[in-house]
This record gives sequence, C-alpha cells and structure tokens, in this order.
Amino acid sequence: MPSIRSRTLAAAAVVTAAVMITTTACDGKKGDDGASARPSSSTRAGKGAGTGQGDGSVSVGGYKLPAGIPTDLSGAALDKWRNGGWKDYSDWASKAEDFANPYIKDFWTPEKMAAAKASIPVAQAGSTSSGSGGGATSYLPDGRVAKQTAAKVKGTYHHYAPPVGKLFFSSPEGGMVCSAAVVTDPAHPGKSNLVWTAGHCVHAGKGGGWYRNIAFVPSFNNGANLSNRQITDPRAKAVSPYGIWWADWATTSAQWMKGGSHQGNAASGYDYAVLHVKPERGGKSLQEQLGSALPVWFGAPAANKVKAMQVRGYPAEAPYDGSKMYDCHGATKRFVLANNVPAQFMIGCTMNGGASGGPWFMAHGGRTYLVSNNSLSDRKTFITGPRLGENAKQVYLATSRKFK
Repeated sequence: MPSIRSRTLAAAAVVTAAVMITTTACDGKKGDDGASARPSSSTRAGKGAGTGQGDGSVSVGGYKLPAGIPTDLSGAALDKWRNGGWKDYSDWASKAEDFANPYIKDFWTPEKMAAAKASIPVAQAGSTSSGSGGGATSYLPDGRVAKQTAAKVKGTYHHYAPPVGKLFFSSPEGGMVCSAAVVTDPAHPGKSNLVWTAGHCVHAGKGGGWYRNIAFVPSFNNGANLSNRQITDPRAKAVSPYGIWWADWATTSAQWMKGGSHQGNAASGYDYAVLHVKPERGGKSLQEQLGSALPVWFGAPAANKVKAMQVRGYPAEAPYDGSKMYDCHGATKRFVLANNVPAQFMIGCTMNGGASGGPWFMAHGGRTYLVSNNSLSDRKTFITGPRLGENAKQVYLATSRKFK
C-alpha cells in the first residue's frame, strides 16, 4: 500500500513500489478507469527455446529472459542464481516483457520468511495533482472515515477465506511480504492459476523493475496457531496446506510501471497486478486444489455507493507480525488521487505493511466478487484500493491469454 506493501526500498536510484501517500482531484471521464485503457504488462516475446534475441537475452518456451538468467535451472548457472546472483540489481529488468522469476527449490526458508519486512509511508497532505505521476496530497471529498481496528479472521483459513494468501518476494534490500488472492481465469474455467495483488508488490514502479523470487502461499498459517517466528517448516501442512506457488508470469499496469512511487501519486490509481503461478510440486491447478477462486467485478459501483465492503490481508508491522490474517468491513468513501484518475475506495482500517495486495470483495447477485486490492494507508486509520475498470480488465486478460 505503497506500501501496505513491504519495507521501503532505499537502493540508489531506485524508486520503491509502495504507494502510500495520496493525492487529489476528481474522477476522470475516460471510461471506468478514468483514463484510456493501456494494457501494460505482458507482451509475449519470442518463440521457441534458447532463441537468441540479439541483446544477450534468450527466449525459452515463448518467455523472454534477461541476459544472465539461467534457462536450464540446473548446473553452475542455477547455483550462481541460488547462491546470491539474483541479488544483482545493477541491471534491473523493468520492461513488461522482461519479467523472469526462476524457481529455486527451498529458497523460502523459515528464516527468510520470518525476516521478510513490510512498512508503509505515512500519508501526507499537499498540493493537488493533475497528472499520472505528479505530486501527492490527501484529499477526501466525502469526509474522513471512522477508525476501525482490524479483526482476526477465524482459523481455519481454508474454510473462512480459501482464496486469500501471503506473497513473498525479494527486493534490493532483502525479503519482503504482501498479500494476494486467487481469482478465476476466463481461459481456464474451474482451473485457474491466477493470483491478484498490488502492482507495488511485483514491480517497483518509476525508476525500478520487477521483484524476484515471487512466491504465493494460499491460506498461509492455516490454523492461525503459530507466530511468525514459530514457523519452522514453511512446507508443513499447517503453514502451507496447498503448497507454495511460484509466479512464472506477472502483469501490472503501464501507469504503475511508468509513474509508481513509494510516496503515492496518481499512478496509485492503477496499483494492481495479476500473477500466473505454478506449484513447487503437484499437477492440479490452484483453483482445483483450493476449491475456490474469486471472480473479478470490473466497473463495480463507485466508493460512495458501497455499503458493505470486506477487506483482508496479512499485516506485518507492529502490533501485527504477519503470521495471521485480518479483516475490516463496512461502507467505503472516495479517495481522490488526481484529475483524470479514478477515485480509490477508502475504508477505516488499522491494517498496515504486509496487507498490501490483499483483496477487497463484496457480494453481487448472490456471488462474492473481488473488486479491488489494498494499495495505500496512513498506517493507523484507513486503507485504500483502486477501482477496477477497463485498464485493470486488460491487465487481467493479458495474463489469462498468455497461458490460453
């Protein structure tokens, strides 16, 4: 959010992915997203395996991998990657087609999971912004929301919140955490491997690139009985009842990649991402294993018309430790970012860093839909989520079609 995201990145010349301050203006009139649709994300690059691209990169199975990334996932190349080569951000892959996330067996150890950080910049008031990446401000035209202390979601999560899980990834400063949820895949009905999260949980935004070692754990700490540091086996049934799933593709908005900032700005209105994941082991799809996935409602009612929204995630900053899922619910207000940028949803909630990317959902026509994700927060009073329109739909379909 920007951080409800994870720890602020301080790498030189790198602007972090979190979005956390705010900005102002009115809803745009260019479609549901307040701006012309600009699918951003995954452009399929190259065909075949081991094909040279002329720039040192290769294409494996239709996926363009930056130069130096192991393509065989074995031998010396993989050993180098596993033993720290992935930390080399000197040439940070940032373009949509450059996403690469090689699977590393047993990479996420209990120690790395426990040490993964999360934080949120404090929202600040400022001057009104009118562009897609301009200055930030807090402008709440519908008034402030009442503070709501987040409540623990009942264990067992696979019964009360089966699509929701915890997201782990590597940044220039080390391990970080977010939240995410399984969504349906129109290209594979009943067999989805798609996961929805925040854009700042997969890409650092302006000046940065794709994060690495991105892995999703649905129903993380399923019984909710362990503290973060009591988890000694990430692959134990109680911790990851459906296993650990690695992203093999990610899609986020062009607006986020171009203008996203840890300070939070107009690009925060497009702070969403869709992952395609595959299991460390097993053949069934994520949706088949969970028995659940959320359909996505694009163009849901505006925030000032929603009376019953529910928000979930794994907050990881004090007083939380990231081990348990929390929930806030109620009516929403509009959180205006900038001219020509769709107003975000806003709800009173104390969830903080680590809850970024967690789902916002509501009932419609007898079904429960995902309508947003955690994006911004002031750490103690409220959180916001982008309204999903045509642009978000194109991000979603881009990932679905890639694996059709």
